[in-house]
Amino acid sequence: MGTIIIVGITVGLIYGLVAIGYSLIWQTMGLVHFAQGDLLMIGGFLVLTFINAGFSSPLLVCILVFLAMGLIGAFIEQVAYRPIPREKHVTRIICTLGVGLILRNLAVLLWGTSSRGLPENFFPGAALALGEVSIQPVYYWTFIIGCTLVLGLVLFLYRTKYGVAMRLTAYNPALAELMGVNSKLFQSAAFMLAIGITGVAGMLISPIAFVHYNMGLSFGVKGFTAAIIGGLNSLPGSLVGGIVLGLSEVFFGKYLSGYVDVLAFTVMILVLIFKPRGLLGKVEAEKI
Repeated sequence: MGTIIIVGITVGLIYGLVAIGYSLIWQTMGLVHFAQGDLLMIGGFLVLTFINAGFSSPLLVCILVFLAMGLIGAFIEQVAYRPIPREKHVTRIICTLGVGLILRNLAVLLWGTSSRGLPENFFPGAALALGEVSIQPVYYWTFIIGCTLVLGLVLFLYRTKYGVAMRLTAYNPALAELMGVNSKLFQSAAFMLAIGITGVAGMLISPIAFVHYNMGLSFGVKGFTAAIIGGLNSLPGSLVGGIVLGLSEVFFGKYLSGYVDVLAFTVMILVLIFKPRGLLGKVEAEKI
């Protein structure tokens, strides 16, 4: 039972990071970004590329992936999404699907169609004994990196003036402009931040699931489901939704392993029926 809980929390934390990316982009840009899963896949392949280039420190690789994915996010936002007016919601959503398709084909051209895994000793350290449970390095490294990333995001958003400006942009872009905040600049920064976090999630999932050009479809759906469960307009809710989904999958998969994906959609549908704004979603009243 202890091992199941550890695996569930680890996988749920990764889902939560992807969900935070969905939530951050939704709050700042009003965009449901369906290319998140494919960007997670790109992050996984970048990890392998950096390792092959001679970088062996997990923390250094994590930083490099975060920065590289942030730059990729900046390029995508400027080229694909910025030219489309914000009010054309359907067009922008279709564009995210197109970006995902381009990323998958680009991955095939650069890395091929074969599945790849990280070196077994990439995450250093010995297994930790917690009672009768043995925690392998991949799980506690994932927990440490994931929690550090979430804590850093919270401190940035709530303890720095740039984070406050980003939150104001998410709350009301017009008001942010009146306060002297360049809302377009902070929307781009938020998008870069979200893609950087998603790239790190791709690094963390790589030891658990093989990196493959088509892996983004599954993990993108799981991340979106986690965001819906927790509340698309709530960053803490996205993390909670990811952990709930991860634990549910692990417990459910113990008995009916072939129907794990069904569980994700079932939980999402139930949440939408009984708690439409998610577990921690906020009711937003529009003043006239």
